[in-house]
Amino acid sequence: MNEAENAQRRRRRLPSRTERRVTFGLKVLATIAVASYLLTGLLHFFAAIRATGLLVVGALFLAYLIYPLVRRLNTLMPAVFSILVVYLLVALVGTLAVTLIAPPVGSDLQSFVASVPHLMAQFQQELLVPHNALIARIPAVDRLYLADLPSQFGALAQRYGADTLQRSLPVLLSAASLVGALVIVPVLAAYMLLDATNVRDQLLGLFPAKRRAKVDTIIDEIDGVVGGFIRGQLIDGAIVGVMIFVMLTATHVPYALLIGVAAGILNFIPYAGAVIGFIPSVILALAYNGPGNAALVAALFVVIQQIDGNFVAPRVLKDAVGLSPLYIIIAILVGTELFGLIGTFLAVPVAAMLRVLREQLLPMPVSPRDESAGAQ
Repeated sequence: MNEAENAQRRRRRLPSRTERRVTFGLKVLATIAVASYLLTGLLHFFAAIRATGLLVVGALFLAYLIYPLVRRLNTLMPAVFSILVVYLLVALVGTLAVTLIAPPVGSDLQSFVASVPHLMAQFQQELLVPHNALIARIPAVDRLYLADLPSQFGALAQRYGADTLQRSLPVLLSAASLVGALVIVPVLAAYMLLDATNVRDQLLGLFPAKRRAKVDTIIDEIDGVVGGFIRGQLIDGAIVGVMIFVMLTATHVPYALLIGVAAGILNFIPYAGAVIGFIPSVILALAYNGPGNAALVAALFVVIQQIDGNFVAPRVLKDAVGLSPLYIIIAILVGTELFGLIGTFLAVPVAAMLRVLREQLLPMPVSPRDESAGAQ
């Protein structure tokens, strides 16, 4: 009897810690392999339907953008009428913006493009043969390096920017045509808003009953991350663009409206708006107003960046993304490498969605300090 009990105990022996670790490691490797295979297939699939995918992404962005207002109006009227009212407001605001901003921005853009060669030549001449005592104090080797920077930037733009535009521009021209922008995208966004509850219920129905609460939580968090990022970046970009426009106007730097609008639009890519607006602003201030004005503009750009990073963005975004600057930069680089210009804009929300999945599906690591505190 004892031998039979011992044999049964041996058969029921629990795996050791080493065996559990090896099993867990194998499961992780298998999960990574399957996820990589599925991700590769998904990337090829989206590459094959880039035009349709761009329309769907545009509709999704529009739906997230107007959802809070539609939800408020839906308490007073049916959902269809709420969407129609919001669309009328968006069309009115868009028409006013295009009517008031587009003509001066277009004029500034034409004038700026025509003046770029002269500005670059003047910038290089001032560095090579300085007339200003402050610039003359810069060592000749450093002035030579600075004078060569415009040509280096031009080579980089031609090498990487041309490739990005070559991959992205045909998609933009074919998919985001006037019909797609004015008809297909709003219609898709309206259907997304109307069918959101049904789609959610159908998605939850794919999972066992005991898993639905977890899946529902994940959907809520992803919805909050994507919606918060889209609406927050739009508001933050508008604020940054206005601050840059006011600052450049006050310091008498030309093309203030063009640079402010460009910085506001590019601010949808984190850290890009103010950084990209900084370079032409300083060069223009140096060319038109001298080194003192250029130094002032550079200092005010730092102030704007600090105001945005410490006061505006935290309150507007409310930590919706939840990613460190390192992960944001890596995500932007990877997205740009894979999908060009479109990937640049989508990189951060996709990375934020992956962050939510990791936090919900994988256990958080326990630090040695917390582990020792729990043991006590």
